[in-house]
Amino acid sequence: MIQRVKTHNLLNGLLFSIIEFLVIALAISPFAIYYVLHARVIYALVSIGILLNCLTVALIGWRQWKDNEQGVGLRRFMDKEEREKIGHATPHLLADTLKIMITALLPFVLIARVAYELFSGQERIS
Repeated sequence: MIQRVKTHNLLNGLLFSIIEFLVIALAISPFAIYYVLHARVIYALVSIGILLNCLTVALIGWRQWKDNEQGVGLRRFMDKEEREKIGHATPHLLADTLKIMITALLPFVLIARVAYELFSGQERIS
């Protein structure tokens, strides 16, 4: 997963990725705090999960930037020839993106299912 995040950061540009994910983390923070303070457990878990995911991506990007890794950046990615070269160099990019999405969402599916069973009275122990 780390390599997939690093590839994402390099393709989008390190500075852009760091700022993008820090802004999302900043936007989610008030919600996470509110939900924690008001004991809204499910919403708190979801918002904290999003917050931690964003901070993880930003931290990996920061380490890449500190190590002087060179990213492609959005400007170069918009060039058709450059995009084709990137496509040939990273043929599994779409599959990797889907894996990141599914892995990030899977814990929330489990939480939602458990919460549904608890609050709907369908709790059962096998």
